[in-house]
Amino acid sequence: MSATNGAVIFTLVVLALLLAGCLAPGDNASPAVPTAVQTSSVTVIDVTTPPTPAPGAVATSLPAAPITPNVTLPSASVLETGAIKQAYPYAIRTMSQSLYFTTYNGVVTYLQGQYPDRPTDFYNPSTLESYYQQYVSDPVQQKYLADFIQNIHDRSELPEERARIAVSLIQHIPYAPTPRTFYPYEVLHYDMGKCEDKSILMAYVLSRMGYGTALFLYYPEHHMALGLRCPAQYSYNRSGYCFVETTEPAIMTYSNGTYVDVGKLTSTPEIIRISDGASFDQISEEYTDARSYDAVINSVVWNGTTMTLDQIDYNQLGYLRQKYGLWDIDTRKIP
Repeated sequence: MSATNGAVIFTLVVLALLLAGCLAPGDNASPAVPTAVQTSSVTVIDVTTPPTPAPGAVATSLPAAPITPNVTLPSASVLETGAIKQAYPYAIRTMSQSLYFTTYNGVVTYLQGQYPDRPTDFYNPSTLESYYQQYVSDPVQQKYLADFIQNIHDRSELPEERARIAVSLIQHIPYAPTPRTFYPYEVLHYDMGKCEDKSILMAYVLSRMGYGTALFLYYPEHHMALGLRCPAQYSYNRSGYCFVETTEPAIMTYSNGTYVDVGKLTSTPEIIRISDGASFDQISEEYTDARSYDAVINSVVWNGTTMTLDQIDYNQLGYLRQKYGLWDIDTRKIP
């Protein structure tokens, strides 16, 4: 790493993540989680997938997800076919871990026969709540996602840490355009999704953990994010919901990102309620870190795809990237 007048200069790798227009199909896939490799003179951000560590667990109990009464479900012999076991990485307090979960082709086949009809007037917010509610209320999906949510609960005795694990895990699921809206179960099965798909999945999981959730729909930017119920002083536009990006690892409450071909989110989102529930009252930590991250990003001096940072800001950026498993800065988003 070279230093000039107390500044740190390092090279950034251009990532291939496209955040804009994620409510419509596109051609971009998500990058792997980057790791920093130290050379003799320059810190190079290497886009490689790190080894998956063995997961840790703290045993707790979680009531089984309720099943809608008087509904005849397909038999297990039909649903539990084509098992696929996958690892889902996440970061919690600078530690990178993975959660393992098995999905079934049979459940996906069943869900593909249950797709709700998309509203003919998608720009009418009054029709959207009932539409998106259908993606989180299917009884078969509830049954087969119960173990996934239990696995997250088993990772910590603290409810707020479980929520942080869920957020990070879903953010780390690769972004990819999909031909239609995916059910939450499908996002896990295919291990990919666009902003709409991943936001619905995050809303589903956090609602099952007891939190109030909503979807933030930005019509002009064709973007969707999660709204997590939180204290008003930390919430987005004093809405009572905190902004949570779902397409890539990001600090909860940080909404000042720059999106490819769009820039920053400037419109007022439609807030589509998914669940009533508790407020995430411990989010002041993320709020403080998000403000710190924003200050560091605003202090960057750009020269093409190279950025210059003060040593203190450089160290802070590295700490926040490790704490939240953040990816490298996309140089296509340079203001």
